Amino acid sequence: MFKHMIAGITALSLTFATAAPVQANGFDREDVGKLLIGIAAIAALNVAIENNKRNDRVAEPARTVDHRSNRNTDSWADLNRQRPRQNNQARNRDLPRECLQSVETRFGTQRLFGQRCLERNYARVNHLPNRCAVRVFTDNGPRNGFDPLCLREQGFRATRRN
Repeated sequence: MFKHMIAGITALSLTFATAAPVQANGFDREDVGKLLIGIAAIAALNVAIENNKRNDRVAEPARTVDHRSNRNTDSWADLNRQRPRQNNQARNRDLPRECLQSVETRFGTQRLFGQRCLERNYARVNHLPNRCAVRVFTDNGPRNGFDPLCLREQGFRATRRN
């Protein structure tokens, strides 16, 4: 705090020293009073700025530690590990293989799960991740569907039966 105040006072004094003509006589009481009031105003502004900076910092909430288990669930080693799923949850993530289509575009063949096919053959289309939705432009117009690689990364898979 004092570094900033001293730097400000030095800058002001250099500014006024070069702008004011040199006087042969020293300061009188009025000049000393003006100088002290200016220094006090600069100090008050400095305190207000420091206080504002302190108030802008948001206090982070303290993390509570769960002592019931010693297993660290936020480990980097566990990020790619598949968690065991319940049977019902595994069944809900099986997509019908017949909806996996190859579509010809001007950039080559692309594979996708067709939107209308999934709506007819898969009950949980609304639960598929929106980030995997794609729109492919073909010679016959646009086709809506889902990217199979993205769905696989999200834990979905195509059934083995055709």
